[in-house]
Amino acid sequence: MTRESYRDTDQHSHNDVVWNWQILAEVGNIQAQLKLGLIYDHGDETIRDPSKALSWYRKAADHGSSDAQCILGLKYYKGRHVEVDYLEAAHYFLLAADQGNADAQLFLAMMFESGQGVQQNIEAAFSLYKKSSLQGNALAQFSLGMLYEQGAQAAFGSLAIPADRARAVACYRIASASGNLAARGYYEALADQLSPEDRTMAESYETMLDITGAESINHFVSHSSILTPLLKKKAKSGYRAGMV
Repeated sequence: MTRESYRDTDQHSHNDVVWNWQILAEVGNIQAQLKLGLIYDHGDETIRDPSKALSWYRKAADHGSSDAQCILGLKYYKGRHVEVDYLEAAHYFLLAADQGNADAQLFLAMMFESGQGVQQNIEAAFSLYKKSSLQGNALAQFSLGMLYEQGAQAAFGSLAIPADRARAVACYRIASASGNLAARGYYEALADQLSPEDRTMAESYETMLDITGAESINHFVSHSSILTPLLKKKAKSGYRAGMV
């Protein structure tokens, strides 16, 4: 068999893979819709096609896929093949976070902390960081540690977060064990500054649940109807700007 024949066979195989996923996607299979989005996004089985990727992501997101919702949130947050639109990003992150998607909870927490696309709300950010941290998200654990270390002033509609360096050290330790490279340095720098009492307290926190306590299941971030009013309003003209 010639090299060209191998290529033809390989291309035919790839086309079959895409075709099989498309048959499932067109009859409403959510996982197939998400898979097609990934295929066209990364070009693993066919030529990359960002427009088709977005179309399939949206179908999967509309049918409730939290992974597709989170991916679309990132697309709008970072401006990948769409214009940057923080309101759209927050909308999709909110849908996914409401279903317990740890990555979406992290990204939405970051937006609430900074006030991008939403009304700045430290309490909402704090609660979302905790929820994501409890699912093992290392960046959320690190971010939660930073909030505990520094404390935070109350923003619009939220409560102030008091500083708690013992909890911060425990968060950094767990984030480091979860794979966050920056957390180790923060842990070592802050641990050396703790009083003996705080050091003992920090060592007593062995899990994220120990650190966050029962209040980690904060009713404030329990479902989207609570957070939706905090989304910033945009003028109707251009609301869907960047959508293809």
